[in-house]
Amino acid sequence: MGARIRAFDWASTALGAPESWPETLRTLVQVMLAARQPMFIAWGPERRMLYNDGYAPLCGNKHPWALGRPFDEVWADIIGDVGPIMDAAYAGIPTYMDDIQFVMRRFGHDEETHFSFGYTPVKDERTGAVQGMFCTCLETTAEVLLSREREREILRLRELFRQTPSATAVLNGPDHVFEIANAAYLALIGDRPIIGKPVAVALPEIVDQGFVTTLDTVYRTGETYVGQSVPVRLRRAPDAALETRLLDFVYQPIRGGGGGAGPVYGIFVQATDVTEQRQAEQMQTLLNQELSHRMKNQIAVVQSIVLQSLRGATGLEDARSKITSRLGVLARAHDMLLTGRSERARIADIVASSISLHEEGPGRRFTIAGPDMEFGAQAAMSLALIVQELSTNAAKYGALSVPDGQVHVTWGDAEIDGQSAIVFRWREIDGPPVAPPTARGFGSRLLMGGISGAVSHPTMDFASDGLRYELRVVVNPTET
Repeated sequence: MGARIRAFDWASTALGAPESWPETLRTLVQVMLAARQPMFIAWGPERRMLYNDGYAPLCGNKHPWALGRPFDEVWADIIGDVGPIMDAAYAGIPTYMDDIQFVMRRFGHDEETHFSFGYTPVKDERTGAVQGMFCTCLETTAEVLLSREREREILRLRELFRQTPSATAVLNGPDHVFEIANAAYLALIGDRPIIGKPVAVALPEIVDQGFVTTLDTVYRTGETYVGQSVPVRLRRAPDAALETRLLDFVYQPIRGGGGGAGPVYGIFVQATDVTEQRQAEQMQTLLNQELSHRMKNQIAVVQSIVLQSLRGATGLEDARSKITSRLGVLARAHDMLLTGRSERARIADIVASSISLHEEGPGRRFTIAGPDMEFGAQAAMSLALIVQELSTNAAKYGALSVPDGQVHVTWGDAEIDGQSAIVFRWREIDGPPVAPPTARGFGSRLLMGGISGAVSHPTMDFASDGLRYELRVVVNPTET
């Protein structure tokens, strides 16, 4: 630019030949050309432009045409924005802009640009009149656009963070202050106001459970901690009791410095509530155990049906008929247990369906007595399972395993701690001697578990004259 300024025909402009320039202008030109920072000078009443090599790229394809041209002509596309600032400089008022945005046409199209600059008026030493203006400037377009893109990316990440289904939070500093927490995390802890609070203050119930100590260890060592199906007692509402939830979670240290190799300054927390999942897995295990137990019992029942039918049959056709009939009863009872019912069921019907596999004729093996009482679907299914278990065991080991054995089944009203209840009794007589099992299997757990979802008090007595089972159930109006 020094060569261009020396070669320019300044004599044809109002500035005249350089030899006639005032000392102030010549000094400013020397300072400007020696500097690397973008600079320009607007001089004289026409505000003719002189600029250095650092400023030339800012002109786009207007360089080198812009040299010696009036400022208003070079920057006609933004004169509405920058003109008042230039006028203020010529009025003796300096201006500094840290960031100003222009829409400039530098390469044949409009583009958004950003600059920081200072306009300094230059006065005549003798008269004090403003002769021109000196500008140092820096284009910040790339930095501003990059910062804007980073802000958009941060907003996108925050939105993804907010929408992630896992409970997620970011803790800052050695006191583990909540900086961010998404909706899933807030829902897990009962929507408490935790942002800006240390974990020990925001969630005081977890301090004695050792989680703050674990956070301290992760912060100190920088080692990730992973927990699986960890029981955590949380207060999920302001006045609620502590509730145990099972969580899979990770404490991931957040490091500063290039490549994340610096010191730990925070912890990323992500947790998934797996309580229902683990309960479902436990239920599935229980169902699998029950299925295995049921299959074994059904095989035993089928064997018993075949043996009893063959033993009392008068011939092959009679045996076939009895076996077919009794297997049909077994199938109907099995369907009832598998499908359940949406309506209520009478206790008498539940008992009759469950013992029909072992009844050789009305009143021959079973005596049934009780008032007209009903159970809801869930209680009915539990009672059917209990009666089937009792009758199956009786057929394998008890009164029904011998020709003359009998079973008395009764039920009626009762009371438990002042509450209305139903008492159900099963008594075996004239069977072989019985003894408690040496190991408690699924069947025993089923019998001693009582009615699912109800307050139950089961007892079992292995008396010398036969098994006695009694079950007292508190009446729930919505279920029984």
